[in-house]
Amino acid sequence: MATTTEKKDYYEVLGVKKNASAEEIRKAFRKLARKYHPDVNPGNKTAEEKFKVLSEANDVLSDPKKRKIYDQVGFYSDNIDPATAEAYARAGGGSGAGGFGGFPGAGGGGRGQREVHFDFDNIDFGQAGGGGRGAGFRDILSSIFGGAAAQHAETPPMGGTDLEYQVSVPFWEAIRGGNIRLSIQRPGPSGQMVSEPVEFRIKPGTRDGQRIRLAGKGNPGMRGATPGDLYLVVNIGSHPVFRREGDDIYLTLPVMPWEAALGAKIDVPTIDGRAQLRVPQGTQSGQKLRMREKGVKSATKEGGVGDQIVEIKIVVPKVPDVRAKELWQQLQKLHPEDPRAELWSKV
Repeated sequence: MATTTEKKDYYEVLGVKKNASAEEIRKAFRKLARKYHPDVNPGNKTAEEKFKVLSEANDVLSDPKKRKIYDQVGFYSDNIDPATAEAYARAGGGSGAGGFGGFPGAGGGGRGQREVHFDFDNIDFGQAGGGGRGAGFRDILSSIFGGAAAQHAETPPMGGTDLEYQVSVPFWEAIRGGNIRLSIQRPGPSGQMVSEPVEFRIKPGTRDGQRIRLAGKGNPGMRGATPGDLYLVVNIGSHPVFRREGDDIYLTLPVMPWEAALGAKIDVPTIDGRAQLRVPQGTQSGQKLRMREKGVKSATKEGGVGDQIVEIKIVVPKVPDVRAKELWQQLQKLHPEDPRAELWSKV
């Protein structure tokens, strides 16, 4: 995500404690990302800015190296390597999320001591000093700590960090596969966040919560190093008739009382079209019937196919006339038993 020297409390941004585990940070980010993602809030600039800050905080705190630097110096920049950050902390410059206050000069607290204050919020790390990227920062370090600190700033090539995005996938595309397009936010040449279109193909049978890896589509590396990867976490859309759990499909099927009582063969919708289901005689409302291999073809198990689970819902018809009422009354006389008797015996 964005390389920043702006002092922000990333823990507060994600709503977690400073000793939060990596899993707690991941869960907090996923929860907030679902709420503020641009796809969920089209045209909402406030939500877009909030999502950018959330992504930036997650990028830093989910990376152990970046998090360590952030905890030591109060902000994160690609120009700061772990050895330099540790040198800051030993010198008293780092103060956790508070950032730098000042640096002590040579000596302890006696004669000749000087204190140098820097406003790191206004330092341009890319331009200060007139050299290449990071050259100005090394000059500042040299003036404070001497040549050793400047050598620490000469970091070797560092691979790019990974990105993780939530992506909404329609119900049918997740089952049948297809091409998905989305826009991701990444730092541009000037340091501003820019949108970059990404297109990828998902396999048939992709599950909700599944992570898709796009190699080399993460943040660029430093000094020519390889870029990171992009991980897409799939959120599958709902359907008005079908409900999916893993590779199984669930369906609530309305049936008439006589179909349930006498048994029947009923046409049932499946994700592959119409299929026939045998409803056994005496089927009760709420009973579940299984249709083998009428579910989703698995994207993770070779040759695997889920089932369709049909939950029976008995629909009682209206009584439109006297004749219908008399028939129901005759049926009542044929079945005088009390279906609630068992309840009273257990009270």
